[in-house]
Amino acid sequence: MNIFRQIKTVLWSFIGIGRRKDMAEIHERGNPLVLVIIAFGLLLLFVGGLVLLARMVAHV
Repeated sequence: MNIFRQIKTVLWSFIGIGRRKDMAEIHERGNPLVLVIIAFGLLLLFVGGLVLLARMVAHV
């Protein structure tokens, strides 16, 4: 269940929305290295989705 909380934290950080209280508790939630790895993975998924969308639109 902790991994879902970390994914939620990363997703909120991507769009820049979050409560100050939540940002202060990041170190209590888990390892910052795990957050960086999750962020990198989600970034790759996002960029891959954009590339796939661009290729689909370009073929039409």
